[in-house]
Amino acid sequence: MDNNLNVKILKSYVEIDKIHDDINNKIFNFITKANELVELSDNDYQIEKTLKLNKISLKGYVLDSDLCNQLSEINMNDYSINDLKNYFNQYESFSNTDYSNYLLALSLYELIEDIESKVNSKIELEINELSNIIQNISNIKNLDKNNYENSYYNFKNQLYSCFKEKKLDKNSYGICIQVLNDIFNFYISGYPNIPDEYLYHEEN
Repeated sequence: MDNNLNVKILKSYVEIDKIHDDINNKIFNFITKANELVELSDNDYQIEKTLKLNKISLKGYVLDSDLCNQLSEINMNDYSINDLKNYFNQYESFSNTDYSNYLLALSLYELIEDIESKVNSKIELEINELSNIIQNISNIKNLDKNNYENSYYNFKNQLYSCFKEKKLDKNSYGICIQVLNDIFNFYISGYPNIPDEYLYHEEN
């Protein structure tokens, strides 16, 4: 039994689990603040199913503001989120208009980017850890989706061989399977979705 390998897997799993909890907390934080924006915008903004759709929706909501329309009229279309935050803050102070809804929308956009970044870090860490045990796992980034199933069983069989050869104990083997499933779920389904109960459902 390779105890060093098993200890390393356990330590990695603790780290992966921490990132996973952080992602879930950030998603919950997004949902809470996004609900605030739904109210502030009088339902102009609605929470979407995917992170990507929420980014598109938030961007559209902000660009539709009178400030962004004015910037567009004077051909100022190249600005960062931070620039835009500054513009809204400045405009708010001298026009005596409340732009908290648009500032909230911008912070939500940044929060989504933070969630995506965290998910990328977690998947990167998972691939790096499994690359010590599974050959060619890092190639998943370049795999054709049609080859996912064959590759999944190939990688799973490599883990099973390590378990049978007693390189992995039962606990480490279970962790590795869980991590492998997480990697493939990401490459098949992408970033986590917003749970259905938080989405807007029109009454019949």
